[in-house]
Amino acid sequence: MYNPFMQNYGHIQSIKSLLPDYQMIRYISLVSFTMRCRFSVDAELRKIQSDELIVYDVELSEYIQRKMNRIQAEKKECDLAESDIQRIYQSWIEANISDPRIRAEHVDKARSLGKSKK
Repeated sequence: MYNPFMQNYGHIQSIKSLLPDYQMIRYISLVSFTMRCRFSVDAELRKIQSDELIVYDVELSEYIQRKMNRIQAEKKECDLAESDIQRIYQSWIEANISDPRIRAEHVDKARSLGKSKK
C-alpha cells in the first residue's frame, strides 16, 4: 500500500498550488482506517497536537472535534475571513474534475505514478 501520509502530502501540495494566496495557512493531514485494519505507527501520529494524524474511522468525528477545539484554544482570531472561505470554495468548485472519463484518467495516472515510485 502506498504511504497515505505521502499521498496526503501530494494532495496538500496540489491544494496549495491551486490556492497561491493561501500558502501560509495551516494544513492538517488526517488519515483514517476502518477497524478491520491494524496499524503500528509512531505514537506521535495519534496525538492531537500533531498536524499529521492517523485514526480509526470510529474515532474520526471525535478527533476532528478535538483538533478543532485545540486550534480554537490556541488562536484568538480566525485566519480566514468569510470572503477567503468563499474564494477557496469557488477555486475548488472550478478545479473539480466532474467528467467521469477525465476523473478515471486522473486516478489511473495517480496509480501508475504510485507504482513507479515503489
